[in-house]
Amino acid sequence: MSEADGMEDAVDGAMRTGLMVASRIGEQLARMREQEQRTIAAAEEQRARELQERFDAQRAAARAQLAPAGREDWWEKATPEMIERVHETATAWKACDPEAAQASEKIRDQMQSRYGIDVNNTGADEASVSAALARAQQTRSEAENERTKASAARTDEVVAGAAVAGANRQDREARGGPAWDSAERRQQLAEGLEGRGDREAVNSRLLADKHQGTHPSAAVAQKPSLAKTSKMAKQSGKGRTLERGGLER
Repeated sequence: MSEADGMEDAVDGAMRTGLMVASRIGEQLARMREQEQRTIAAAEEQRARELQERFDAQRAAARAQLAPAGREDWWEKATPEMIERVHETATAWKACDPEAAQASEKIRDQMQSRYGIDVNNTGADEASVSAALARAQQTRSEAENERTKASAARTDEVVAGAAVAGANRQDREARGGPAWDSAERRQQLAEGLEGRGDREAVNSRLLADKHQGTHPSAAVAQKPSLAKTSKMAKQSGKGRTLERGGLER
């Protein structure tokens, strides 16, 4: 046997294994689709409508994935991985969608005529199929976990954004206007100062307001700075020194 023949045998064996794994996963997904349909039938009207819309969206995505497999030019360029994906999808949906059933027949005919493989009985080694199936399921589980984490992160961002917006809204309502440290309030201030006094004085007032981000009601509640406290202490000490000097004289 030549090296080329050995390579072809390896590729043939891998394709048989891949198709069998795709069939197994597709069958698992098909059972999930059947359960989804039973859930929709048993749900109350509003919930049933929502579930049906999601089911229809999933079916539309499956049809889009299967559509290229109906063209001869797609089969001329299709890799084993591409064939496995469409076979898995067709297996998952053929029981509840006529277009998927047609795609499944097309895939079966193409695999038989091009590669001499019966997708319903690939002849793959069962041990290889089991090992490959375990790897595929592990990969799917990890991908699902990543999607769940990403969804949770997006939810946290939305909640945080809503909390900030709510805090700003409460601040505006409490102060009877926009948030103190905001461009909106500064614009209102500029409009209010228009025409009052000379332009240089107005500009100075706006510049000072821009650099003062703390609302006056909050500023008065802050503790004096260390420098200010030190200055007050020095002045107090100086006063006591002068007072003692006056008494001494």
